[in-house]
Amino acid sequence: MSDQNSENFLKDKSSTEELKKEKVPFFDVIKRKIKDQVFLWKFGFPLLLVIVLIYSSFLLVEGFSSVLKSEDGATREAVTDPLKEGFEAFVEQTWSELLITEDESGALVQVAVISISDRQSGGGTILLLPPELELEGCEGNCTLDSQYSNLGLEVLRKSISDLLKTEFSGITTLTPERWVTLVEPIGVVATTSHDTGEIQTLMKSEVFEFISEKKEESFIFRQKNQGNFWRSWINSLVESGDIDGSLPLMRIPVVELISSLANAPFVVVDNLWYDLGNGPETNPDLMSSLITDMFPFPATTENDKRVTVRLLNGTDDASLSSEMQRLLRENDANVTVIGNFRSFNVIQTRVVYKDFETQGEAERLAAAIGAPVIKDELVSPVADLTVLIGRDFSR
Repeated sequence: MSDQNSENFLKDKSSTEELKKEKVPFFDVIKRKIKDQVFLWKFGFPLLLVIVLIYSSFLLVEGFSSVLKSEDGATREAVTDPLKEGFEAFVEQTWSELLITEDESGALVQVAVISISDRQSGGGTILLLPPELELEGCEGNCTLDSQYSNLGLEVLRKSISDLLKTEFSGITTLTPERWVTLVEPIGVVATTSHDTGEIQTLMKSEVFEFISEKKEESFIFRQKNQGNFWRSWINSLVESGDIDGSLPLMRIPVVELISSLANAPFVVVDNLWYDLGNGPETNPDLMSSLITDMFPFPATTENDKRVTVRLLNGTDDASLSSEMQRLLRENDANVTVIGNFRSFNVIQTRVVYKDFETQGEAERLAAAIGAPVIKDELVSPVADLTVLIGRDFSR
């Protein structure tokens, strides 16, 4: 190699070394900036946020797609026909009202419990409870009128709720003035005397005196008068041809209740009680049967311990559901969901429970309806138990 070439080579090498020395500080600066927290917050966090937003949008789109599509790519339809397989619905609790009538001094005159058979078509039952009725499991003077006078409406409501094993949709207190307002649109109410058979025409101002009249310290006379008045008044509303026009214009619950009651057949129960000298008494079996008829789907009461049931019909005979529902009701079970199984070809009736906490109730009900018990951890949790009706079921 010549001296000239050697000299050039040394110069090039020297230039390269200097260039390397100039680049090293630049990379050092970059590394230091990346490690700097201010740099990370200024550039790194926004970049990370953008990545997260993009990924979240992707997951959201995929989620909506999964919800809207079934396994074969079609939207699933809910079963809305009560006669079709797979239909299920929560039952509507029996519409009922507690009507309390008091006199000018605040003493209890009448206790009427009204239940509506069907919210759409109307009709129902009026049960008259004598104020002298003494409640069981109570210390001291435990008649309805003494409870009302000494402890108030709320305690009375709870006592009647416990007696009838249902809660009420509402409570209405009626006074002599309020009775005048209720009867005023119809004008007069003609009643038939249960003693003489004579027809007595009641003006609006005479109604309260008629339903509160008492003879010989017995509640029976007053009970019959009250029953006669209710029958006559509701029949007068029906015969008028304009039920709503024969009631006050104000759409308060008691007016709507009576209007619904008059729109279909109704029953007034005023003869459930008899007097053997110790106050009102009744046959427990008759009382139990009446409660079952009045409240097929009772509202849950305070401290209610009745098991809830999901009732599914596994046959194409819709009448079996009504028969089973009544049987379950008679055995202290409250049906809250009713419908059809996914197939109408079920052979065997059975009671299904989910966990061991409800096994005892399942076995009790199964014995009452004559069916086997099955444990299924995947059964619907909407009720304590599921009762499936098969073709073997017979009342």
